[in-house]
Amino acid sequence: MTTTSYIEISESAIENNLRFIQALIGDDVILSSVVKGNAYGHGIETYCPLAYKYGVKHFSVSDAHEALTVHSALQNKDVTILIMGMIHNHQLAWAIENDIEFYVFEADRVHEAVKAAKQIGKAAKIHIEVETGMNRTGFELKDFRTILEYIKANTVHLEIKGICTHLAGAESIANYKRITEQQKRFKRIVQQIDISKDQNIILHMASSAATIRYPRTRLNLVRVGIMQFGFFPTEEILVHYLTKHKTFLNPLRRIVSWKTSVMDIKT
Repeated sequence: MTTTSYIEISESAIENNLRFIQALIGDDVILSSVVKGNAYGHGIETYCPLAYKYGVKHFSVSDAHEALTVHSALQNKDVTILIMGMIHNHQLAWAIENDIEFYVFEADRVHEAVKAAKQIGKAAKIHIEVETGMNRTGFELKDFRTILEYIKANTVHLEIKGICTHLAGAESIANYKRITEQQKRFKRIVQQIDISKDQNIILHMASSAATIRYPRTRLNLVRVGIMQFGFFPTEEILVHYLTKHKTFLNPLRRIVSWKTSVMDIKT
């Protein structure tokens, strides 16, 4: 028995959108495919192998369960998986063992990561999230130096893979001043870290909206979610892009369509 209706994912639309994003950011910037919320409802198991086929090697998720789902969908593939949000302490050892990278944004997670790394004899790969104005997660500036000293004292167990923050309201021009201030704060924080060229530490802050509107925020990596699936974050961002490039043509294509069988036709 077959159903009368189904959802169809367009591989050609995925290819189109990923090629557009990659051309936009250039070859020197890593595209991290944000597939939180089960790839925005499109299905991690379906979407991620297709994204990988068209060049994506970096995936960002919201929690450890989604990291496991991506890991299972892309077994034996050369990819990086990054947990931006929730990972329970008892899941840290699994993440470390499988080279899953994860955000640290409060002291307990850093301490627990060191414990887990000691247990299995392998360094945890961490991204230090700092608070610059989103006021959600991230180390406050007043606490940053203390936690940085602890991390540096435990470099055998903690490998810094990235320094990051999240921009607040990049979708709206009304937040221009706020975004500008965040960029300045982030720059000041990074200067405290004394990053050498040999460390290959990735700096990242840009979402889909910032990738379009604030090119300077692209840094080493951009975390792009909604644009992969054919949507600009807001109408305002779409208009910004069309105006800047003097075109009326939306470069993105919706990757999902809903189809059904026709039961009857009457004239």
